[in-house]
Amino acid sequence: MTKRKEINDKIVEWITNKAKQEYADDISLVLLYGSYINGTANSKSDVDCYYIPKTERGYKLGVGFIIDGVGYDLFPISWERVARIADLQECLLPLVGDVQVIYCGDSSDLEHFKDIQSKLQSNLANDKYVKSIAEKRCLDAYKMCEQMKLDCNLSEVRKIAGHVIMTLADAVAIYNHDYFHFGLKKQYENLKSNFPDIPRNIVTGYKKVVTSLSENDVKNNTIDLLKNVCDYMHITIESQVDTIPNKVIKAEHVNASWLAGLYEEISSTFNKIYVCCENDNYILAFLTAVCLQRELDDAKEAGCPSYDLLSYYDYRQLSKFAEKTRMIETDFIELITNNGGIIKSYENYEQFIQARL
Repeated sequence: MTKRKEINDKIVEWITNKAKQEYADDISLVLLYGSYINGTANSKSDVDCYYIPKTERGYKLGVGFIIDGVGYDLFPISWERVARIADLQECLLPLVGDVQVIYCGDSSDLEHFKDIQSKLQSNLANDKYVKSIAEKRCLDAYKMCEQMKLDCNLSEVRKIAGHVIMTLADAVAIYNHDYFHFGLKKQYENLKSNFPDIPRNIVTGYKKVVTSLSENDVKNNTIDLLKNVCDYMHITIESQVDTIPNKVIKAEHVNASWLAGLYEEISSTFNKIYVCCENDNYILAFLTAVCLQRELDDAKEAGCPSYDLLSYYDYRQLSKFAEKTRMIETDFIELITNNGGIIKSYENYEQFIQARL
């Protein structure tokens, strides 16, 4: 744990200096969020960091890499997207509400960001507005449930169900003028403890979806949860939504360079699953696997084969699930390297610095 914190401290310093020395005219803000600043870091934790570009050149600051087995991803978010988050249009509210600024282009940039933070709080305090956003989240969940009914693949059903329960949990929090300040890491715990007035069947329903072992149980429990959340919020979804079966176009050739960049981004997601399995945190293991499965499925467009991760999930046998996850990660790395892809991976911080990214 001490070793990882030392590396992460150096990474933060490296990002700050790079912004100051190479992108002073191109970056408005660089911001930290997540475990590094909220006290939930573990020995496999990375540094969650994004920046707001000021110029087109500013986007070149973005980079992914791996040090001592932990992936790091420095990525851009536009001012427009930050404003959308503050308007509750995305489930990324901690990226606005729970951040630490480590670089500021000028005082006007910081003031602009503080105004957006104030807008976030104003939106959360607006009873009519939060109800409209919560209703939109429920409609999104309803659409996903309709899509889920068309699928008979356990992995796909679980992937959709996972996004449904995350969306519904977010709806409940927003309905209560709040959000999950620790993101997915403590979503279930905070849903259970932070909102004492919500019906018990919402908390138990969330858990039922995670622990469902059959395709039908996953579907039925997810639909039940949607109904319970809508009843709690007095929301009626009457419109029928046309659904189209998912079709993923698999590329004829492997885009190893693109897949290498993806792996640099999601290697930390693999690590989160391993840590969750070691700690018997089956709920976060499930949620993390749902996010990883989506990334792997999307990678088919770059020539990635079909990796079935979620059908192997069993909350009672997390060690076996970790083994399956490790097999997929190993095969994914081999796919990249065998096709000429280069993963920016370094044994230590000193080797990383020598690479001069």
